[in-house]
Amino acid sequence: MRMVLGRSGENTVSYLRLSDIFLKGPEFHAWLVEERKINPETISKDQNKKEFLRFVEDFNTATLPHEKYYHMEAYERRMNALRHGEFIPPSDDAYDPDADLKAISGAHKKKKAAEKETYLSKEHLLELRRVQQERVEAGKMKLLGMEIKQNMGVRMDGTMFDD
Repeated sequence: MRMVLGRSGENTVSYLRLSDIFLKGPEFHAWLVEERKINPETISKDQNKKEFLRFVEDFNTATLPHEKYYHMEAYERRMNALRHGEFIPPSDDAYDPDADLKAISGAHKKKKAAEKETYLSKEHLLELRRVQQERVEAGKMKLLGMEIKQNMGVRMDGTMFDD
């Protein structure tokens, strides 16, 4: 396990290996019991190793379902402080309104680029919309027992089918 100094000054884990099974024992056992619904005392060593590999994969890809499975001791300290009514400073995930504005403006630029990459021209798209509306009308007419024209809701490309 490689330790690096995090923003808050605590040591944080960047990735886990199979050899870290004893260092992350409490987190692994809590994950086994709470998420996998497996009693760690009743499984074989082989099964324990397989489950730890699954835990390592989720840990390294940051897909564990709760923060306590990453650092149980820090989580317990934070929860105890909250239970005793102590002030907990907010983490570094403060709201940044400028980031939202950048994301929105970037989305508009991407949307314009996507419109240019379409394979059909605007006329073709309008024609397809008209045909779809005709099909809806034909379905309604059919339900009402009305006679439907043979070419209603059909798009003809070129003069191949023209008489």
